[in-house]
Amino acid sequence: MPVLSVETLRTASEQTFVRAGVSKEVAQHVVGLLIRANLAGHDSHGVVRIPGYVDQLIAGRIVPDAEVEILDETPTSARLKGNHHFGQVVLARGAEVAISKSEQAPVSLVTAYQYSHCGQLGAYAAMLTEADRVGIVLLGKQRGAVVPAGGKSGRLYQNTLAIALPSTKPFPVVLDMATCVAPFGKVLVRRARNELCPEGWLVDADGNPSRDPFLDFSAGEGGLLPLGSPQVGHKGSGLTFVLGILATALSGAGGQGEGTLIMAVNPAFFGDPNGFREEVALCVDYLNETSPIEGVDRVLAPGERSYLESRRRQAEGIYVEDSTWDKIQELASV
Repeated sequence: MPVLSVETLRTASEQTFVRAGVSKEVAQHVVGLLIRANLAGHDSHGVVRIPGYVDQLIAGRIVPDAEVEILDETPTSARLKGNHHFGQVVLARGAEVAISKSEQAPVSLVTAYQYSHCGQLGAYAAMLTEADRVGIVLLGKQRGAVVPAGGKSGRLYQNTLAIALPSTKPFPVVLDMATCVAPFGKVLVRRARNELCPEGWLVDADGNPSRDPFLDFSAGEGGLLPLGSPQVGHKGSGLTFVLGILATALSGAGGQGEGTLIMAVNPAFFGDPNGFREEVALCVDYLNETSPIEGVDRVLAPGERSYLESRRRQAEGIYVEDSTWDKIQELASV
């Protein structure tokens, strides 16, 4: 795999989108979030997605100049309709609206629907911390390739939860988790690298363990296992089920669509916001002081590993699989 500087990868990736008819401004925004995911070590939500995005642009499933509409607006809430714009554009707009509406209220709630893949969900929760808000973001569908507890075929979606807390540390605390053992994006990376998946990620059409990343989930050839499988998979399965309903029913996405719920909590309404940030930092320090097991240097808080990895990759470069980089270069020069 080539190791690329951030600037090299950014330039080629932006050119890929511009060649596909995306404005420079939108291309910069989308690529910025994709590379942010790569820097943090979340390669499954980074530039590996670009060839698929371009396919959707060509097919008209992503409309890069669509208007993001604000529906059902109140002083503390709103519902956004993306009209098939990039998910990165729609959810960033949702975060902005949530921040604005939490200026005069302790909590605001914004939902969004009708948008394309949005990348790393934790990035949007982290956006709220930049305005000293607690960010809570739920993303989900009601139907997908996650096998419910007790079942043997995919039925639920790989719903995702992200919670971010502002801190006096140089990074926010960010919990960003799918409700399945491994989201499809990680399977996509395995496909791009022609590698088997680890044991415990997948089952085949008969419900037997599988490591084959090329299973066609849409055709019922297999499924993703819920978080906690096999011993406590009912917890991940239940969380997947509930998040899917909340994200779709409150956004208006419906049974076949994907929806997002963005909540901004303003600590200023509950006391000194500086005191809140300091308390979060103290909790991080307390966690870091945990005696580590053999092979672990230090116990890290949620979001800390991504922060450290981002610093390392900024300095050393980003690893991109050959197939992805070859495709980006090809699309950028078409």
